[in-house]
Amino acid sequence: MSPARNLKYRYLKTKMALNQTVQSILDINRKRRVFREDSSRQEELAEELKVLNAVAENHAMRLRTYEQRLQQDDRA
Repeated sequence: MSPARNLKYRYLKTKMALNQTVQSILDINRKRRVFREDSSRQEELAEELKVLNAVAENHAMRLRTYEQRLQQDDRA
C-alpha cells in the first residue's frame, strides 16, 4: 500500500472509530437519564463516560493530524 493510500485508510478508520465512540457516549447519556435514582450505576456510567471522552479526544487529535497531512500531500 502506498504511503498516501495508507494515510487515507488510517484517516477513514479513525473517523469511523470516532463516530462509534460518539455513539457510545450518546448511549451512556441516555442511560444516565434512566438510572437517575441508582447512584452506584450513575458512578459507573460517569467513569465509563470519562474514558470514552478521553478516547474521543485522542481520535479527534489524530483526525486533525491526518487531515493536515492529506492537505499537505494534495498541495505537493
